[in-house]
Amino acid sequence: MDRSSIEISPINEIADIDTRDAVYRSFLDMLKLEPQHRQYLKRNGFLDSTIDNQLYRTIPTKYIKRRLIANALKRKFNLSGIPGFYQEEDWGWTFTNIKGFFIPLFDENNKIQALSMHLDKPFNETSDIWFSSSGKINGTGTKNWISKSNINENTDTIVLTDNLILSNLIKDILNVPVIAFSSITNSYQILKVIDNTNIQNIIFTIRPTENQNLDYIIHRVFRDLIPLGYNLETKCVRNYKDILKDDFLDLYKLKRIV
Repeated sequence: MDRSSIEISPINEIADIDTRDAVYRSFLDMLKLEPQHRQYLKRNGFLDSTIDNQLYRTIPTKYIKRRLIANALKRKFNLSGIPGFYQEEDWGWTFTNIKGFFIPLFDENNKIQALSMHLDKPFNETSDIWFSSSGKINGTGTKNWISKSNINENTDTIVLTDNLILSNLIKDILNVPVIAFSSITNSYQILKVIDNTNIQNIIFTIRPTENQNLDYIIHRVFRDLIPLGYNLETKCVRNYKDILKDDFLDLYKLKRIV
């Protein structure tokens, strides 16, 4: 391939939401969810219908398969500006991979704004990392996105969580307002979401790992919210299914969808 036909940028700007949504949906259509990942989600409370609607997909790890998928996408889309995709030294396209499965992060219009990768084996106490190709040839970094669901001008109570799987379970099984964020530095984005709403009660729900400093995490999340007069609660869940227990539902005055 002629190198002059390749646009190489050390820092690509992230493509707009419509482009990302189109690329990621076509990408996920090329993948499947392996049985071990489906069973993992079902053990944690997900229904098959929810799993399918959320577009979870196993991350391909075979080199040639990743190359074929990426170059098939390249024939339809410009992959520059799409986090996760990049070129190798022979200018062929590929994408970031690790053993685990993709979790699409939807915006309020049900468009895929980003992909997260849930790791089969946590690394440095982290189970989820962004699908990003920062530092790669023609690669694109991503942002610390947030996701919000079921929130409108009449919402007065929301569940806040830093766990995307937990967020999807709360959204789809309980059908209650929820905000999911990826980083404890995202409090300013949370404030932007809840500004100009009637939200008064914020329930921070966390599934901590063994070595996490809960006091530090809670302080970082709440430090910008406390002075504004919100009613704040914290709930730790050890298993995803804990959100279906009566004490969880009673605490937040949430009701299951019948």
